[in-house]
Amino acid sequence: MKISILKFQLSHFRSQIASRFATFAVLVLWAMNAFAQNQPQTKPTQSDVPLSEREVVVRVTAAVDRALEYMASKQNPDGSWNMGSGRNNAINALALLAFMGRGHVPDRGPYRDVLDKGRKFILSTAQPNGLFASPNPSHGPMYEHGLATLAMIELYGMTADSDHESKVRKAVDLIVKTQSPVGGWRYQPHPGDADLSVTVMQIVSLRAASNAEIPVPKETIDKAIDYVKKCTVTAGGFAYQPGQGPGGARSAAGILSLQLCGNYGEPSIEKAIEYLAKQPVEWKSTEYFYYLHYYAIQGFFQFGGNAWNAWHPRVRELLLNHQNPNGSWDVPPGSPENSVNGADKIYSTAMASLILEIYMHYLPAYQR
Repeated sequence: MKISILKFQLSHFRSQIASRFATFAVLVLWAMNAFAQNQPQTKPTQSDVPLSEREVVVRVTAAVDRALEYMASKQNPDGSWNMGSGRNNAINALALLAFMGRGHVPDRGPYRDVLDKGRKFILSTAQPNGLFASPNPSHGPMYEHGLATLAMIELYGMTADSDHESKVRKAVDLIVKTQSPVGGWRYQPHPGDADLSVTVMQIVSLRAASNAEIPVPKETIDKAIDYVKKCTVTAGGFAYQPGQGPGGARSAAGILSLQLCGNYGEPSIEKAIEYLAKQPVEWKSTEYFYYLHYYAIQGFFQFGGNAWNAWHPRVRELLLNHQNPNGSWDVPPGSPENSVNGADKIYSTAMASLILEIYMHYLPAYQR
């Protein structure tokens, strides 16, 4: 009983804090746009005129709300969502995170059943070793496990379900146990080689676990930091694996990985920010468009300053201008993500929502 009361109080406290962050976000947006409006412009066009703080909040909130309504309508009776090749916990986790990123919780509000059914579905896939195993895995289970663990941790404290807590702790233990000797993670749930793509998702989950006071060994974090640094490209950016060239999505992942591990002053972050800032923000992509912008928007926000001010309006307007009338988003032409999206477009819609929810600050990762 005491644990249940404590979790309810924790959930209530988080809701209050989130509300205050949302108010703070409005003030930040007001100041940011006021600053932009006072800057000299050459040959201004209608699209160059910065939005007021009220217009930004209204447009972003309305777009996300339409997206959540759309995703709720696509949820399967068992609580899962569909992707191109069936049901996958990465997609289920992203959808749940999108609802939480708007401030929705599983015990009250219009989407309480959506969240609770989705939560129970992911928990039902937990294996004895702690792995959240997808019914239809894609490249390998660890990326999907990392996302599912993140979603379940964010829901931890919002429920008094002891089974939930037990499975989350086992999921975190699995991440710790499967770390490669070189410090990163790969697609399979055992120590082996590593890549930055899978590693960043485990780091995000471990940061969330630490926030939830689930023990994470310092040695695990130190080794992860060391691996990410090995992926640094001297000229700027991060590589998929040490010794390779930089890429946009990989650089965004590297930036956020070091930030979430507390290495905000790492020189490679500034170089990678400069590298990313030169990348075009447009509705076409030869790499993973949503993957890039999901991590990049968080990395730029954590970095702050002029880099953030220059980056986020371009991304925001690009997404707002390409939302479908039914609330969903497509994958831009050329992106390999078209192969995983499926007819329901849950992947792209959830990711676009999460990118825009950087303005709302409900998720701990969206707070400085």
